[in-house]
Amino acid sequence: MGIKKYIFASLLLIIIVAGYTFSIEAGDYRLEILDMALVLPTAVWIVSPLILLFAATILHMLYYNFKNYMSKRALIKDEENLIELLKDVLLNKQSSKVFKSKELKDIGAIISQLNITPKSSEFSSSKEDVNNIIQKILKINSGEYVPAKELKLDDSNTLMQKNILNKIKLDDDFCLDVLKKSEKYGNETIKEAFNKLVDTKSITTIKKQLENIDLDLEMTKKLLNKDSKQQENFSLSNDEIINIIKKVEFTKEDFINMAKSYKTTMLPDQLIKLFEDISSFNDTAMEAYLYILFEFEMIDNVREIIANSSKDEYLPYKALLDLKDAGKHYSLDSICYN
Repeated sequence: MGIKKYIFASLLLIIIVAGYTFSIEAGDYRLEILDMALVLPTAVWIVSPLILLFAATILHMLYYNFKNYMSKRALIKDEENLIELLKDVLLNKQSSKVFKSKELKDIGAIISQLNITPKSSEFSSSKEDVNNIIQKILKINSGEYVPAKELKLDDSNTLMQKNILNKIKLDDDFCLDVLKKSEKYGNETIKEAFNKLVDTKSITTIKKQLENIDLDLEMTKKLLNKDSKQQENFSLSNDEIINIIKKVEFTKEDFINMAKSYKTTMLPDQLIKLFEDISSFNDTAMEAYLYILFEFEMIDNVREIIANSSKDEYLPYKALLDLKDAGKHYSLDSICYN
């Protein structure tokens, strides 16, 4: 029975009982307690317990109705928080949602530890904001770029980082912006932007950004390889190459490969001077320097270096020199670097 019907029925019963009592006994009844006396109509004394019971019952019902209302309100709030938690998990965001009901608190704790990825572009739900998030995630996972203002995520967010990498693949100008503002981005993002610029822009454009970033070994090799294939008036100078090389650790093979890359495009005098300077502060480059000297038939320079070496140093070069002295003509590539 609803509370309105209960109130109506209770009041009707009280009126009926009071009317019936008054019809059979219209007099008063005197109640004395200690020195106090209370005189009320008999009908009032009869219905007073009913009125007290009615009042107590109404208070009881109001209390539990209010309690149920608060429980339902908490449940609705928990359901809303559960949706917000799901959105945060989808976007790889930290969530601070608090649940009041134990059941949803347990479910929330489980969901917050999951990595949820939408599988189908046909995803649909009654929550339009969830649908929008899913569509954005699917676009990013397919290689598209979603404007940052639509995602509203920190640059450190893994989904945002993937989105930025997508933009790097699609926008050369953005790659330049990443290098100019390298302090805002992580190493992976900077490396991807740099590699894209090396593939698409001139050495002149790339040189302007080198002071903003730290090149690792792989990036250095890629840059020098591009420079060796596009020697021009605005290519890297010897000093620029040396400054770049000083920041990484080239192996003997790295220097040999670098020499082989530059030997067909760089002027002989410039290339010889380059490796002479490098080998003056990095002994690892000495074999590459000898390789260049052999390539350009600078035999006297080779003899001078070999003469000042220990017995077990530069053995392939000593063997090649002996072959040349014996009238046998071989190249280092044919006997060592094929």
